[in-house]
Amino acid sequence: RRISEGATADDDSEMRRLANIKFAAYLRTLPWGRGVNAQEHVLFWKDEDVDALLEGSLAYKDATETRATVKMATKVLNAIISPVIRKARAEEEPESKDEGFRFPWQQEPEPESSDEEILEGLEDAVRGAFVIMLSRSFAETVGENTQEDRLEPLLDMLQHSNAPNTECLVKGDGGSIVEVRACKVITSGDELFNRYKSEEDENMPYHKFFTRFGFVPGVVEPVADLIAARSTIFFPQRAEI
Repeated sequence: RRISEGATADDDSEMRRLANIKFAAYLRTLPWGRGVNAQEHVLFWKDEDVDALLEGSLAYKDATETRATVKMATKVLNAIISPVIRKARAEEEPESKDEGFRFPWQQEPEPESSDEEILEGLEDAVRGAFVIMLSRSFAETVGENTQEDRLEPLLDMLQHSNAPNTECLVKGDGGSIVEVRACKVITSGDELFNRYKSEEDENMPYHKFFTRFGFVPGVVEPVADLIAARSTIFFPQRAEI
């Protein structure tokens, strides 16, 4: 997070250390927070905005389920790492009235945490990690015919196009090599594009593109305006027969 805020060599010692990280320039492009590279993913919305804008739309179920998954992941991670982090920060561990879960190898159960006891900054970090994985990973061919979602540094900076000028082929043991090929003539100064998912994929309609990647392909109009106009992207329409 400190990297994404723009650490410089003139800052304090911690910021100087962050500024000297080899891939700091790339890490600053990752959408840890709302607005980074114009990222407006639904995970960054407030609960009341999700209900007010998306309830009744095709995107509402996906949006609320994904947000619930983030909250659950935050709680699980909080129960595991909170005692260690609080000890390192010299903070007192909050008291818990209820006995929490325990792993088979544990003598004492982990204390259950309520929403008020979530470690400071943890939910933002988990939310940012989810947005990075959802918005920056893309489908690639592994082997001959297998497709899988991958997050490849630098390649994940390419914008989406349904008719891209590059294609990637994953090779090597465990997909350790990614070969990038031009599939069109590319001249100096041309922007490189990748295809995140096929827009013809029946399992990826435009409203799912929005809840997954944070944008609607080919649309520059703000999503809030599309929703206000009850666009067919988000709202099914009845037709008279």
